[in-house]
Amino acid sequence: MKKLSGCFLGLTVIILNFNLTFGQIASVKFEVKVPTEGMQKNSSVFLTGSFNGWNPHDSMYIMQKAGDELYSLIIPVFDEKKYEYKFTLGSWGSVETSLTGSEIKNRKFISYDGLIIKDTVLKWKSPEHESKRDTTLMLSKKQMEEISKMKTEIFAKMMGKMKSVLSVLKKAFMNMLSEKPDMKLRKKYHEQMVSSINSFLDLAADAMWKVSSLFTPEQKKAILNEMEKSKDPGSFIDIITKAMSTPHK
Repeated sequence: MKKLSGCFLGLTVIILNFNLTFGQIASVKFEVKVPTEGMQKNSSVFLTGSFNGWNPHDSMYIMQKAGDELYSLIIPVFDEKKYEYKFTLGSWGSVETSLTGSEIKNRKFISYDGLIIKDTVLKWKSPEHESKRDTTLMLSKKQMEEISKMKTEIFAKMMGKMKSVLSVLKKAFMNMLSEKPDMKLRKKYHEQMVSSINSFLDLAADAMWKVSSLFTPEQKKAILNEMEKSKDPGSFIDIITKAMSTPHK
């Protein structure tokens, strides 16, 4: 148990060190009005940018319908950082354009917690003809909507857990850096840290279980086949992420 607790603590320090290096986490809300022309009945609107590797069909960045022609999404980003982004219908062949159909420059913003960004898409690029593809791993619109809702709920819970971890970590460092560190407090904060991290990991594990329950038997089989073919133990993360980021057009 001590070794496991030490691993958790080490993992937290690495995560928080990354957080301190690049900045605190900020919650940014996007609200966009889109044209219905060029959109099919089952079309989904996606947010893509430097915060998700410019993936134009990332299921974690599918926007939620907030009204007629209105969509919204809240995302986590690092605080006080410059980001660029655009809106798509799931591919670069259906990215937003100017009224004349020409390419537009990337949208930009500097993040801060609570920022609300309101945009208007003028026109969608007409998607080019695509050859028939294997759709086994592609998520349906309903699956993607469920994952998007789940992501919003999980993000809110994880933010609460992370704040708890940061609060305990701050107390631990203050004690460690004091003139006379209190060993009893050290033990207390260590136990609180392990408890918070365990809770955080339980939340992540529960989220993965819920996401896997959304996959069809065919999708599960296809993912398992991809995992069995790979010799890299860590490749399953990329395989599952790819499956969760590939929607039906």
